[in-house]
Amino acid sequence: MQAKTVDYSRLPAARAFVEKMHPRYGFDRGRLLTLLSEAKHQGRTLARYRGRVKVGATDYSWHRYKSKILVDESVRLGVKFMRQQYRWLQKASRKYGVSPEIITAFIRVESKFGLYGHEYPVWDSLVTLAFNLNRKQKFFRSELEKLLILARRNRLDVLKLRGSFAGAMGCVQQVPSIQLRYGVDLDGDGRKAPDSMADCIGSIANFLHHYGWRDSRPTLVKARHRGEGFRRLRSGYRSRYPLTVLKRHGIEPAARFPESQAYYIRMRDVKKWDLYLGDRNYRIITLYNASKRYAVTIALYAKALRGN
Repeated sequence: MQAKTVDYSRLPAARAFVEKMHPRYGFDRGRLLTLLSEAKHQGRTLARYRGRVKVGATDYSWHRYKSKILVDESVRLGVKFMRQQYRWLQKASRKYGVSPEIITAFIRVESKFGLYGHEYPVWDSLVTLAFNLNRKQKFFRSELEKLLILARRNRLDVLKLRGSFAGAMGCVQQVPSIQLRYGVDLDGDGRKAPDSMADCIGSIANFLHHYGWRDSRPTLVKARHRGEGFRRLRSGYRSRYPLTVLKRHGIEPAARFPESQAYYIRMRDVKKWDLYLGDRNYRIITLYNASKRYAVTIALYAKALRGN
């Protein structure tokens, strides 16, 4: 089947976008229309967002996270990465107060150390999603605006930027608005570049620092339970309870937990339950990706890198 072709420079909505970008940010109309005319329609990407739920979600099952990421081979790759990127990890850690292990955990989970996350042309994806009806069209149009600002500030060619199908870029997969807000020029080359490993390391450290990350917190501890009361409590990245309430349901930390309240995490791995208690660091991870499975994986991977 022949792929659909669209000249986005001719669409009324796209032309209206150009007319907004010129007076608001000083972008050249002709240049923007030329860029829009070069965008290639991404039908498969659009199909992911046409329904009520995204097709091809990247928040995997807990069993998959455990079997693919929380395994010895994966941890060895992380140790190797930390040796290779020692300079930048140490610089980011000193500047932002975030351990090299937690930074490395994000890079492992988000892109397997840069191996994945650059399969799609970002300009094509965001133009397609910004000017075709879908459930997040307003969001993607805003991200397209932020992409142009990001590219101009950092001397980037938008036609050459690559990322995920949703326009997330770099080893920690940040959409343009997050790049603009938390991106840093860690390597000092005068650009905050999404394709720079050093800058990616700095950007995730900056994000965590901004929300109050503290290395001194445990982030996550295992929990033990007695009886069946543990099933009745709601579990998730917003489910925070006093330890006294958890205890009444038969749930207690299996190690020292320094806070009086904890986020309760219950996840099924085939036939057994895994229970954890999270602190404020855990909640910060979920601000990056609102998934308890993702956050637990990040925390446990960082612990494995520390050898505990």
